[in-house]
Amino acid sequence: MHIIDKFYEGYRPLYPIERFCDPQKALFVDIETTGLKKEVTSLYLIGCGYYCDNGFMTRLFFADDRSEEAAVIKMFHEHIKGFTHLIHFNGSKFDVPYLKYKAGTYKIDRLFDNMEQIDVYCLCKPLRYLLFPSSMRQKAIEDFLGIQREDKFGGGELIEVYKHYETDNNPEDLKLLVTHNREDVLGMHLIMPILYYLDFKDAPLTYEDYRINKYNDFNGIECEEVIFGFTTPLSFPRSFVAKTDTMYVKVSSQTGHISIRLPLYKENMKIFFDNYKDYCYLPEEDTALHRSIAQSLPKDRYVRATKEKCYQNISGSFLKQPSNIFTPVLRTSFKDKKKYFKFPESFKKEAAEQFGRELINVFFTMKHR
Repeated sequence: MHIIDKFYEGYRPLYPIERFCDPQKALFVDIETTGLKKEVTSLYLIGCGYYCDNGFMTRLFFADDRSEEAAVIKMFHEHIKGFTHLIHFNGSKFDVPYLKYKAGTYKIDRLFDNMEQIDVYCLCKPLRYLLFPSSMRQKAIEDFLGIQREDKFGGGELIEVYKHYETDNNPEDLKLLVTHNREDVLGMHLIMPILYYLDFKDAPLTYEDYRINKYNDFNGIECEEVIFGFTTPLSFPRSFVAKTDTMYVKVSSQTGHISIRLPLYKENMKIFFDNYKDYCYLPEEDTALHRSIAQSLPKDRYVRATKEKCYQNISGSFLKQPSNIFTPVLRTSFKDKKKYFKFPESFKKEAAEQFGRELINVFFTMKHR
């Protein structure tokens, strides 16, 4: 069995881990196994990382063959004493249950009972649609933050490498296995700044201005969009863009400037009246009038209004809004869940910052793309 240490002098936490715990009581953990099913596979490497007074230490417990699995577990069990928090990436689903199971087979109970778990993957889940619509794997976060790796393999790809190493102890195979795990552990330290982006949800905003931009869509049809400008005092590791089907957001890490683009709709909207029993509907005019006014008309001109037929048509330019920020609130039909307001007539600068925050929060509440 090997215990392989590597010290990174001068490495300090890149995110205020004290929000969770004492940084020197936090242990980063990543494991390597010969497969996913813990009952029939073997654990061959446990990688750890932790902060020291003047840097970051990685310590790897490596089994030269599967017979040393018990020794790796026992050494790891001794090593974690004194740490209060376990930091991992999606370890709640794999690493932790796997380690607990293997520890139990060697009569080591309550492996992590005195440690709290910090799953960086779970913490990052709200960022899925803001930053990682395709993949939220650790390497995807590393790529976003501009982190470079020497390792080019996935854990699954190295299973055969380990099996080959068991046969002939080739040092080049050992290097591949160790480099992959160490960079996973070090990578968790390096990606911690991704958690700063969680603050974007409640970012304080200062409204600057808006402008209307004309452009041609893919079909050559002229369209218009409104570009809102905001600033925030928050800083982020890197600039980024995020988008939905109807919104485009761009954030500058250097200036704190935020631009939000929204399409301007040029179709008829409807304003619906809640107290429909007080209204009559005029079929020829396709509009509702208050009963006190409609009753002055010939009776064949109107009928009693229903919920679906108690509206007045509004023409002009419109923007979609997440909630009832700007009034009157408009819709395309009674069943339409989307909400619009007339722009710029109903736009109020004093509500612009609330509008911006709610638009940003759309990314944190999305369930389906």
